Order: sequence, then structure tokens, then C-alpha cells
Amino acid sequence: MSEFEPNSWTIRRPGAAVELVLSQEEVLTAEFGPSVVAGWSLDTSKIEPDDEVPEEIVKRARVIVIEVRPDRPASLARLVRLHVENPSVAVIAAVRNPTVPTMQALLRAGIKDVIALPLVRNDLETVLERMREEIERGLAQATPTGKVVSIIKSVGGVGATALLTQAAALYAQREADRGFKVCLFDLDLQGGNAATHLGISPNLTVSELLDAGKRLDPAVLASVAAEHESGLRVVAAPADLMPTDTVGVDQICDIIHLATAEYRTVFLDLPSDWTNWSLSLVAQSDVVFLIVELSIASLRQAQRQLALLVKLGVAADKIQVVVNRVEKKLFQQINLKDASETIGRQIGLSVTNDFSLMNTALNRGVMIGDIKSKSAVSRDLNKLLDAIDMLLERG
Repeated sequence: MSEFEPNSWTIRRPGAAVELVLSQEEVLTAEFGPSVVAGWSLDTSKIEPDDEVPEEIVKRARVIVIEVRPDRPASLARLVRLHVENPSVAVIAAVRNPTVPTMQALLRAGIKDVIALPLVRNDLETVLERMREEIERGLAQATPTGKVVSIIKSVGGVGATALLTQAAALYAQREADRGFKVCLFDLDLQGGNAATHLGISPNLTVSELLDAGKRLDPAVLASVAAEHESGLRVVAAPADLMPTDTVGVDQICDIIHLATAEYRTVFLDLPSDWTNWSLSLVAQSDVVFLIVELSIASLRQAQRQLALLVKLGVAADKIQVVVNRVEKKLFQQINLKDASETIGRQIGLSVTNDFSLMNTALNRGVMIGDIKSKSAVSRDLNKLLDAIDMLLERG
């Protein structure tokens, strides 16, 4: 597990980047100093007023400050196209010696604001502060109501994904009776097999959501989320191996932010190795289940995981330890009491080991209740669901 210092990562909300699109002349005369203004990170691109703005710039921007030459039709047309084709991006027109009629015309066209050229820091701070307040008001008015339940594992091979797929499908059935939907995201980008465990083979995966950029919307999410017979929606891991460090924090947070507006419960299956984006997702989760097994290696690593999360400011009461594959034997080398003492906290959740039943369910891609209607594993899974309801304050 990589070591993270508290100041080496950040929790990102949607909305962080400002793109300045200016001609070389305006870049040379601008006076805005450091690359962070009013809490926004800035990126500057030298593009002439008549030239198109590359898609990759638009894709990563929350706010674009773009130079406009009112006397050039091509420059005005570029501005209008940018606004119309990217309604989720706040567009600010940067104009030299703007007249009142010019400002009125630009604002009527839907441009968020107008700023005078050459750019100076004080003017830029004022405009961007207004943008931040407006965006935050919009986010507050459209705050998603869904809750996020993250599953992390002490070490690989503890059966976390198998446990999660069965629990999420059962919880989807429980929530369907209440009139709500549940979604599972398999974010183990290199070893994810949640969809396989559930017997579904979706054509689209989380890769399509990561590639969507500003095109991401409820329709795109719905097209990627495959539906299991339990009612659970599943966003599968990529078909091909994907380096975890190629995923941006803003990218993944945007996706989960959207999901919590569409589903009342969102389960996240996270990779074993920590990344900035997985830490951000855990920090923003409402419940975190740490899956362990009764082995020295697993418990010691769980102890380290818990210490890291607390060090990074994750509330201890969010984290619940679940011991998987517990043998119901009178004498065993390590028991639940030993595990609690090792990791330094009481363990209240465990799942009985029934390798044959679980393995058969996974190989067939079915739920264990379809194989055996009553079992110790089913009983323990229902206790896990009850814990979710209690932690999320649901009836």
C-alpha cells in the first residue's frame, strides 16, 4: 500500500478548473500572477481570437475566460458556439474596452459575465468569486440525496467483491420494495469482476463514463449501468486493464456525484491500492466497510488501513469492519475477540465461511438464495443490510 501524507491529496468537488483562452498578445500583457485565483486553478492557452478552441480544453473546464474581438464575426461566432454546445461550462467573455451595448449583447447571448482586457488579478478575482458563488448555489439547490457505501479490503483475496455483489443485489431487492434504485460501481480498474459474479456481461463499462467528459449526463449513465435481475444496476470495470493513475479526481467525483442524484444507494468496489481518487471517494462516503479475514496478514494490514483513514480525516464512525469467511469451530487460532484486539476496535459484523455455496453462486453468476434458500451466509448478509439501514437511518 502506498503511503500518503495528509497534504498530498485533496477531496475534490465538481467544479475546480478555469481555462484562460487568450491570444499571445493578451497573454503577454495580462497581470494575474500565480496559477490559483480566488480558489480556482488556472490554465492558460494561447489561441488566436478567430481560431477554434480544442475539445480537450473545453472538456476539462468548469469556467472558460475567452478573448472576444467584437469587430470580428468569426470571434463572436466562436463565442456563441462555445456557449451553445457546452451549456455546463460557464463562459466569460474577455474584451478590450467593452462598451455598454457590447456587454449587453454578450449577456443577452447567455454569456455569464464580461471582463475587460488586459486581464488583471483583481478583476479576475472579482469575476471568479461571483462564478464560485453562483456554482455553489446551484450545487446546493441540486444536492443529490443518494448515499455512498464504499467497500475496501485489507488485502487482496479476502472475498470483498464476492461479498459486495451478493449484498448489493440483496439490498437492491430490499430498496425496490421501498420504491428506490441501487447502483454498484466496480472501480477495481485492473481486477474488477463484479459483473461476472452477477452473471451479466455488459457491453459498456466505467470506461465510457470516464471518456464522456462534459457529455456525462443521466442518459449516458443509464446506458452504461446494466440491470441485474435483482434490480441492481451495475457499472462494470473496464474490459481492458486501466492504470489507476490515469483517472482524475474530478472525473470520478463527477460520475459518483451524478450517480447519487439518480440512485438512493451507490455501492463502490474500490481497488486494493490507494490513489488520490479512491481516497477522495472514501472520504465522501456515508459508510465504509473494511473487509478482513482472520489472518495475521489481513488484520495487520487492516490496522494500517484504519490508521491511514483516520490520519487523513475520515470519521471513525463511518468505518465498519466486516470479518469474512469466519469458521464456526470451537477451537481456532484467531477468533473475533482476537481480531478486535488486534485492530483496536470492536467488530460487530461477520460472515460465515461457506466456500462451496459461495463458490457455486459465483461460478454460476447467481445469488446464493437461488441455490439454497436458507443458509448461515444469507443470515449474515441480511445482518449486513440491517447495519446499512441503521447507519443510513433508514427504516
